[in-house]
Amino acid sequence: MQVLNQTQLNSDIAIIQLLHGRFGDDLAKCLAYHTGNIEHIRTLNDENFMIGNYLEALNRYVVVGDTTANDLKNVLTVTDIEAIIDDCYRRMNRYNT
Repeated sequence: MQVLNQTQLNSDIAIIQLLHGRFGDDLAKCLAYHTGNIEHIRTLNDENFMIGNYLEALNRYVVVGDTTANDLKNVLTVTDIEAIIDDCYRRMNRYNT
């Protein structure tokens, strides 16, 4: 497995933000045209909230060794960050076109 570095993390964040934007378009259309039932809209809203929180965690993470920042800022491990990235890609897979 490739070691996580800040460049790769920034690349993953940018891709996830792009997919999240496409997801947001889908959610907005669903709300604007009243397509889907309330459960579908609630599911989309929950998904949106989850990805937003994931992006916040990824943006706050500092890759150890790539900067002189205090390593105590990182509460999550590299394994946690990789799991978040994988889950984001899994959740946003249908918007990867």
